[in-house]
Amino acid sequence: MIKDIGTAVFSYIGTTTDYFVVLLLLFGKYQSKKATKPVVIGAYIGNALLVLISLAIAMVLQQVPAEWLLGLLGLIPIYMGIKSYLSDEDEVDEIEARLNNIQPNNIVKDVILITFVACGADNMALYIPYFTTVSVTTLPIIFPIFIVILTIVIYSAYKFVSVPMVKKFFDQQGDLIQMIIYVVLGMYVLLEAGSIQHIIKLLF
Repeated sequence: MIKDIGTAVFSYIGTTTDYFVVLLLLFGKYQSKKATKPVVIGAYIGNALLVLISLAIAMVLQQVPAEWLLGLLGLIPIYMGIKSYLSDEDEVDEIEARLNNIQPNNIVKDVILITFVACGADNMALYIPYFTTVSVTTLPIIFPIFIVILTIVIYSAYKFVSVPMVKKFFDQQGDLIQMIIYVVLGMYVLLEAGSIQHIIKLLF
């Protein structure tokens, strides 16, 4: 149980490094209390949908009889983490362009869309393999942990939006932090499912 909780905390922190920058941009655009409320609502809904969709896919994949084969999903977050770190694409510019098109009466919907566009592929690449390793009985504990971490991230972004050094740090080091966490979690999935051990036995 303690291991599952620790892994849940570590995995969700990994998915919020990039999202923290997204929130900084969003709160930078909407600084009034009236405008920040729909941003917060959209952030919660967008992240909840990503988690639930990933969980549903993981539940289907858990029907794969060979656990070691299922564990190969751990290669996905490893690949995504390294790819994101080595990529020259500037996601911040893309997000800022989308922010310019947000309509005042569609903030919640647009924040959900930005959440999916900016973080969807990376987050699901981590969530799906992770959820294939956990028991359904631990979900009532894992979900509140996710909510607490997301709440801290949202509140921190709101408070630090006026501190340029914070955004600069995450712009420069966010991909590195994310890569490390994604690789570690990917290796955890591979080891937890016995994939690496099974492959070693086949080779030797």
